[in-house]
Formats: sequence, C-alpha cells, structure tokens
Amino acid sequence: MQMMSQKGRSHRGQRTLKLLNSVQGEGMVLVGDASAAVVYHMDTFEERNRQSVGGSLEGDLSFAEDKSAAILKLADGHSLKILLVKPDAEGADFQGV
Repeated sequence: MQMMSQKGRSHRGQRTLKLLNSVQGEGMVLVGDASAAVVYHMDTFEERNRQSVGGSLEGDLSFAEDKSAAILKLADGHSLKILLVKPDAEGADFQGV
C-alpha cells in the first residue's frame, strides 16, 4: 500500500538526501605524476544509509582531463580518492569514489 501525504502526493521514490558535513581547507591534488595545491570545499551526504562525498576545488588543474582519477590530500592528513569533473586553470568539481 502506497503512503500518501496530507496533500495526496506519494512518497514512493522520493529521494531524501541529508547533508552530514561541510568542510573546507587547503590540500593537494595528485593525478599520476602531477600535483597541484588547491583549496577544497567538500560536502558529505547520506542517502538511504549510504554516504557520498563531493565538492569543488580551487587551483590550476588544467593538466588533468575530465573524469581523471585523482587523490585529494586533505589538510588533516587524510586522503580521498576522487574523480575530477571538468578541470581547468581555475579548479574543478569532484566526486568521491
């Protein structure tokens, strides 16, 4: 039986994306043998008990190609595997993998 809200709309298939954390800092992006200093803005989300990470990077990433696999080294010493989205001389968006 499908649940209906007070306005008669179905909740089936509704996505519930919850922001868990937002951080920013200075770090390094490593793509193969190349690297660049960046400022990162990173959000952690939860959807259906699964966490995901994404955000943006500021820095010259023009050496990288779209969808390049990279490592983001965070200010606190942790590292994160990411995919770069449309990198250029000003930065890129990224998704955690």
